[in-house]
Amino acid sequence: MKIRNIEEQDLQARVDWMNDSRVNATLNIQLPVTIESTVNWYHRIQGNKTRRDFSFEKDGQLVAMGGFTDIDDKARKAELYIFVNPVLQGKGLGMESVRVMCQYGFEQMGLQKICLYTNSDNLAARHIYEKIGFVLEGFMRKEIINNGKIKDRCYYGLYNEKVKDKILPPPLLITFVNILKNNRIQRESFFLCQDFQVDNRTIKVVRDDIFPFIGGGSKARKAIAYEQYLKEHEYNAVVTTGGIQSNHNRAIALMAARNGWKCHLVYHGTEERFNSEKGNALLVRLTGASVEFVEASGISKAMNDAMERFTRQKCKPFYVTGGGHDLPGGIAFIDAVKELYQYGVVNNYKPDYIFHASGTGSTQAGIMVGLDLVGWSDVKVVGISVARQEERGKQIIAEFANRLGSYYGLGKDYTNEVLFNTDYLYGGYECYTHEMKDYLQKVMLHTGLIFDMTYSGKGFYGMMDVIKHHGLEGNILFWHTGGLMNMQK
Repeated sequence: MKIRNIEEQDLQARVDWMNDSRVNATLNIQLPVTIESTVNWYHRIQGNKTRRDFSFEKDGQLVAMGGFTDIDDKARKAELYIFVNPVLQGKGLGMESVRVMCQYGFEQMGLQKICLYTNSDNLAARHIYEKIGFVLEGFMRKEIINNGKIKDRCYYGLYNEKVKDKILPPPLLITFVNILKNNRIQRESFFLCQDFQVDNRTIKVVRDDIFPFIGGGSKARKAIAYEQYLKEHEYNAVVTTGGIQSNHNRAIALMAARNGWKCHLVYHGTEERFNSEKGNALLVRLTGASVEFVEASGISKAMNDAMERFTRQKCKPFYVTGGGHDLPGGIAFIDAVKELYQYGVVNNYKPDYIFHASGTGSTQAGIMVGLDLVGWSDVKVVGISVARQEERGKQIIAEFANRLGSYYGLGKDYTNEVLFNTDYLYGGYECYTHEMKDYLQKVMLHTGLIFDMTYSGKGFYGMMDVIKHHGLEGNILFWHTGGLMNMQK
């Protein structure tokens, strides 16, 4: 990528791009833009020391324009702007241009801080800036009118001391960076999407099964979101519940252990089985979390009692609903959908169907709301039930989706939007057929993907059977939510 000062020969292209709806949809400019006004602007900025305007070329082609405005030599700071040739959008050129410009600003202009403003609903741009290392420093409500609509604005900043490990491009498919920082908090983000050939179909798989937190899976992704929330609100103890081989309990216990927080887990199952099994149960035992065992009817009382004990011990405990069925758990998958959306922008991909193993329903609710937030409302999300019957499963998912939607101001009723398939229960939780097991073993040998029989395996098998018997076409995505520690029990 070549960066140079804007030249008069670039001005017609600048006019054409800014008048294109794909560009001006996110710019706050007066339309239409004319060549006369642009030429006048170009002559006015010559010798203006408070701004620098650039053109970007790649392989001899003009691909983007941008620059720095409000350059403050004393504070050594400037505001960045960028827009990409509309016919070349979605090819990663915007990110590449911003990286080059930031490097130029820090190394050639001696800037200490680069800031920018963007509309809050411009999720693609925000994701790019966060990937590079920009930190959200401010949120301004109803700040500006864009295309006749009042928009909220976000203010981002990037500092020179962070640039060395941020300017180099990350791998295309894997992003493992800190996307939210302040004086106390670091949040981890991970997204990996891969293609696999199964039964002569290309199936795209989101690999949360290898999420980089011990044991991985959707519960690990949620645990990171809970960790951030608990730090922000200065909690130092946590209480939750699950079954003997609960992925959720394992993730929460490990999260608490690495922060030095107290953790109490209420199990519905026997102490004998808990102490004899490996997998999730073993990892929980290693964390030193306190545990107790009750009948299902006694879970609520046991958790409330634990909350009171922690309070008497001068702790500040947080009550985590089983399975992560709370706001942080839902937000974790809304954020994950934003990462999927950015993957789609870079790779020109959009799913028609998203399948996953559905348990407590918080993952499905988060994905559904996330799709609405990124403008992919037409994507169908199909949960393959691992335990719940249809009526109860749909109800729980819809209620949680309505809660999440209200939090984000969507005002949408999800009651009749839930796709929840119960054809593969095979008797209920942890139940499966020999046919399912044999099929998954063949898939594992062919692809290297690993499935457990309780969660992800049931989801994947159900998806492939639905594709076969219903003749589904289009782009199929499977969200691998993990559950692999169950295989070690």
